[in-house]
Amino acid sequence: MSTVDTSDFFTTQRDTTEIKSQILNDFFKDWCTSILQGQRYKSNHALAYIDLFAGEGKVEKGNPATPVKILNSIFGATDKFNLNKIVRTFFTDEKPTVTQKLKQNLEALPYYENLIYKPVILNEEVNFSLLAKLLGTDTPALMYTDPFGYTFAQQILLQSVKRWGLDVFMLFSPAKMRPAILNAGPDDLLTDIFGAERIARIKEFCERYQDASQREDFMVDSFEDIFKERDYKTFRFKISLPKKHQTSHYLFFVSKTDTAYMKMKELMLAYSDFQEDGVPLFGANIKHQLSLFQEQYRYSIKNLISELAGKASFYHNLPLDSIYRHHNIGTNYIRGNYLEAFENLRKEGVVESINPISRKPMRKVNFSSIIAYK
Repeated sequence: MSTVDTSDFFTTQRDTTEIKSQILNDFFKDWCTSILQGQRYKSNHALAYIDLFAGEGKVEKGNPATPVKILNSIFGATDKFNLNKIVRTFFTDEKPTVTQKLKQNLEALPYYENLIYKPVILNEEVNFSLLAKLLGTDTPALMYTDPFGYTFAQQILLQSVKRWGLDVFMLFSPAKMRPAILNAGPDDLLTDIFGAERIARIKEFCERYQDASQREDFMVDSFEDIFKERDYKTFRFKISLPKKHQTSHYLFFVSKTDTAYMKMKELMLAYSDFQEDGVPLFGANIKHQLSLFQEQYRYSIKNLISELAGKASFYHNLPLDSIYRHHNIGTNYIRGNYLEAFENLRKEGVVESINPISRKPMRKVNFSSIIAYK
């Protein structure tokens, strides 16, 4: 199997299948670890993985299909958590013929009979009932979907937003998003997902403004607001076509847990473009589109320093790592940015770096430092 360095992956134009295959399985493993570590006091672990665009489950461009990669990770898990005893998987696709081939290909896997929980194919009402029952027990679940896909996928997303609160990994193209939203009628599922008022605001905006990039930004921001308003942590990664001012895909991840959100953020860091000051843009092939002036960046080391300087009442005498974990949610900032910002504040005399063991001042800030505001 060929491998591609993460920093070079998006220098070639990629389709949805390639992006999904490259990223989703790595995140699935990180997600399982983060959730299970949070459940370490439980005796009976249970997780669910749901793929609503699973495909046929065959080799694609020399790589195993994503459902096969996921099952390989489950059966071959060597960490302290035996995923084969923990993870229930559910697969389906838009086309019944594709779903049937998927079933056959998964059943042909050499270890299929040794899977404790056989993959459930969501092509029958009874199988969907199994999924609904499991999700009704508050079992943590990771779902892959395209929010602008077929009806069943939108039904599951709607139920997730309103009832289940799943962690959702979404991959979609603006070319699919635009007509889906602008053509949404009052009885469409997409209108239920967005809300009629939000759909109306988007249509009004698009009538008023003709610039395609402004329209796209407004639609994507509106989509993200659906989840923010329900207390999800939202992560967005914009993928532009190589050397073109045109969006290829958006990768979205939404979760109600900080740890899952941060795992996605850390994973996608390897694929991201960066600003000159070391703050990631969380996008690929977008650096050439942005301002040459650091002052115009929403997130910058300069802005972070200014913001942290006024947070004495929140962060005095806290470990730097704890400050990072609290403050980074919903921003582009990463661990190294906080180290640099607090080192600047130390040099300016705003804070001291305290050794957590000796409780004495340190010459430099490091990740174990206690940050004491003066």
